[in-house]
Amino acid sequence: MKLTPLNIVLACFLAWCVSEWGNDQLQMTWWAILLMVVLLIVCDLLFRIVLKDFKRLWMGQIGFVLIAGILMVVIRVMIYK
Repeated sequence: MKLTPLNIVLACFLAWCVSEWGNDQLQMTWWAILLMVVLLIVCDLLFRIVLKDFKRLWMGQIGFVLIAGILMVVIRVMIYK
């Protein structure tokens, strides 16, 4: 299995969840964490099916991660405004 940006995001997300599991700061339930893991795996598989070229795969996934991150920040700012 080749390393892709969504695999890196998944690893960072799981490491963060494990490190915050004992603290009261983690506001996610186990099913929300599982849903996020499944969503990242499915997105990675879809990108691998659609984009066969490894360079285009990396560019597409980096764009996806950036757009998703920007949208999450915008939505959070709009909610807490």
